[in-house]
Amino acid sequence: MERLFSLQGIRGAAVLGVVLFHMAAVELKYSGGDRLLPAMVDFFQLGVDLFFVISGFVMVIVTRGRHQDWVQGLRFGFNRLSRIYPNYWLYFFITLLVYLWQPGMVNSSHGDSNLWMSFALLPSEKVLLVMVAWSLVFELWFYLVFAVFLFLPERWLALLLAAWALVLVVFNLVDDWQAHGPALRIMLHPYALEFITGVAAARFFYSRHSARVPTAVVWAGLCLAVFGGFPLIAGFQLFNSEGLERMLPVALVFGVLVLSLVLLERRGLIRVPGFMVVVGDMSYTLYLSHLLVLGVVGRAWGMLGPRPDSLWDNLVFIVLMMAAVLTYGWVAYRCFEKPLLDRATALCKRMFHASTPRKRLDTV
Repeated sequence: MERLFSLQGIRGAAVLGVVLFHMAAVELKYSGGDRLLPAMVDFFQLGVDLFFVISGFVMVIVTRGRHQDWVQGLRFGFNRLSRIYPNYWLYFFITLLVYLWQPGMVNSSHGDSNLWMSFALLPSEKVLLVMVAWSLVFELWFYLVFAVFLFLPERWLALLLAAWALVLVVFNLVDDWQAHGPALRIMLHPYALEFITGVAAARFFYSRHSARVPTAVVWAGLCLAVFGGFPLIAGFQLFNSEGLERMLPVALVFGVLVLSLVLLERRGLIRVPGFMVVVGDMSYTLYLSHLLVLGVVGRAWGMLGPRPDSLWDNLVFIVLMMAAVLTYGWVAYRCFEKPLLDRATALCKRMFHASTPRKRLDTV
């Protein structure tokens, strides 16, 4: 059974990028006014966009050959929900305790939260209690649409994706998604184009056509994405917008990046560092927990008394923040997320028995 380590490595890079993006704000807040992390780390907030592309790719991996099967559809839904909610609820309740103890410490600059909508990860006019969980609302919407696609013939998937993308592009050319209610803003937001790009990349990867692409072209695609696409996105600061002008080029660049890396891995031309695979494995825990960990480290550092006349203390602060995030993430993943996922997988197999024997599928 194939395991694509490059996907986990990219996932690890994406979450480290998001952590660095938030570390810059924490450094500025608690370091006495000076700053070591450069403004260019704003680029790394696009780690969430990369997550969306990877998510689309993974959806193809876990559903290939399983369309029009009610049991497999139920398994898909159960696995997606058990992947999202239990781990999220841990950090929801931790944040809720902090909020009840001292409300000003939680999202104080973003207004109050609707606790029930935050708990259920439903679209809301207010910011979610766990602020980074906004992306999970989009993920759940993607999963819902893809679950509907599962009950249709697999050969229709390309057409369905094209129709979905066309609707989003046309709508966003003629209207503003921000002018609608919270649910419609999720449904009409062009973020879905990144998810669709990931699905399309995976469909190509598993097609017979991928083997015909010359290796030189694959390397060229990777170089073009990294040395052409990344500077273009950074130079135009596309991460500061949320419309088609961001989603289309970012989806294209990240789609080429992901597809190039998995093709090169399949051909035995690259190896992903083990550290990045481990970080990718625990990326969901890191994503949910890192703001809490950074907040604790930042407050502790502020009490120690930073030195605005030197950047050496900033360096120590940055190393401490990253070490704390990774250490907590590894412990929480090993002790909570992974055992929980293992139990959920076992429960899923007991609850939903396959109606027909299935061939072994490639997996992450």
